[in-house]
Formats: sequence, structure tokens, C-alpha cells
Amino acid sequence: MKDKDTFDMMFTENRLKTFKKWPYGAGTKLNKQAMAAAGFYFTGNKKYPDLVRCFVCLKELDGWEEEDDPWEEHKNHASYCQFVMLNKKESEITFQEMQELEMHQTANYAKKVLSKKIEEFKKQSEKRGKL
Repeated sequence: MKDKDTFDMMFTENRLKTFKKWPYGAGTKLNKQAMAAAGFYFTGNKKYPDLVRCFVCLKELDGWEEEDDPWEEHKNHASYCQFVMLNKKESEITFQEMQELEMHQTANYAKKVLSKKIEEFKKQSEKRGKL
């Protein structure tokens, strides 16, 4: 999944569709419905087969264990996440709250892109001996 697709992940239904290769089954706490309800969508690959990302804070988590609770893990690793702080099911979120989540998502995405560009610039500067 490309970063630009992050904006499509605002809704649980879209996040659920990403879990085609999710390694945990329906009989576990880590079922795809629980993962999507906790705000995650699947971004895994061969190296990280259980990697997920939050649609708002963009926090990535992997190394899941079957007894893990997706919502609790999200709260423990990203208590600053606006979706976590809102603490509502999608069906309970108002239009205004959804707009605010989208605003935070956009800001977090911009920070992520900017941080990546700054790191690239630093590496280039180090190669040139200018940092």
C-alpha cells in the first residue's frame, strides 16, 4: 500500500479490505475486524508479515502475539493518537469529529513526509561533508 492510500483508510470497511494476507484468524483477538476497529490497516510484507499502521497517527506496529488486544496495544504505543483519545466506535463518531480526525491525519501525513525529506537531505549533506 502506498502512502497516498492512507486517506482511503478513514473507514473501517476500507481498512478491513487490506487484511487479505493477515496471518491471524477469526478465532483470535487479532482478527481483522478487531484490528480495523482499533484503527489499523494492514501494510505487511515478507519481512514484516503482521505490520499494521493507524489511519490517523500513522503509528506502525508489528510483532503481534495472539493474546494482544489491538485497542490496548494502540493505546499503549500511541496514547497521543487522536483516534485513541476519541475512544469511539466508527458508528458513534460525529461528522465534526470525523473532520477533525481527517485534519489530524493530514497533519500527521505531512509531518511524516517532511521528516522523510529532512532525513534524505541530512544523508545527502553528510555524503558531501557539509553537515
